[in-house]
Amino acid sequence: MYKAQNNKILKKQNWIKVYYFKETKPQHFFMKYEKLKQIAKGWSSYIWLAKIKGKIVVLKEVREKSNRKNLAKREGEMLAMANSAGIGPQIIEVNYKENFVVMEFIEGQKFFDFVLGKEFEKASKEQIYHLVKELFRQCIILDKIGLRHTQLQVGKNILIKTIKAHNAKEEEKFVLIEEKTKFVPVIIDFEKASVKMGCHKNVGQLLSMLFYNPNGLIAKKVREKLDVKL
Repeated sequence: MYKAQNNKILKKQNWIKVYYFKETKPQHFFMKYEKLKQIAKGWSSYIWLAKIKGKIVVLKEVREKSNRKNLAKREGEMLAMANSAGIGPQIIEVNYKENFVVMEFIEGQKFFDFVLGKEFEKASKEQIYHLVKELFRQCIILDKIGLRHTQLQVGKNILIKTIKAHNAKEEEKFVLIEEKTKFVPVIIDFEKASVKMGCHKNVGQLLSMLFYNPNGLIAKKVREKLDVKL
């Protein structure tokens, strides 16, 4: 079993922290995590809602018939790099022996579903502007550290958390004081990500999805909401 621990980053990127994985005493993970519900099934992995000590988490494990036997290594290392820049669900545990990764549970809609749903229709132009701005901020950071996601263009690997302020003190933390609801994007699923410095692919994928795809439903609705004309 492996747990994340903080260390300083490599060479030029000394302003970011990275996670390395320190081996600890092995334990059988079925004794620790209680699987509650399968929430997704991919070509190479199963994704479960699980519970540990009363806390809901996400457990991603390799499928039995998958040829990708290094899921824990790839997902763990790529997500750890994203976490070092404050992006993605936080890693809780990486287990190389059993080939699974445990991470923070993000409660939210997929970006594609969010844009097609009622919350997007009811949201103000300012709320969506700040949501899009935050997405670009995250993609710019990923490009700077050389972490290419490769699967952002369809909006299924971005979750949208809905945060509602319940009192005046909480509202002070919001970008928009007059708005009671804030939409926060979280980029997920780094299993197929790659590292390549000098790459600007994340921003490019986002521009295409949000604005430039001529036949894209997401681009059409975002342009209309933000009054963007190309």
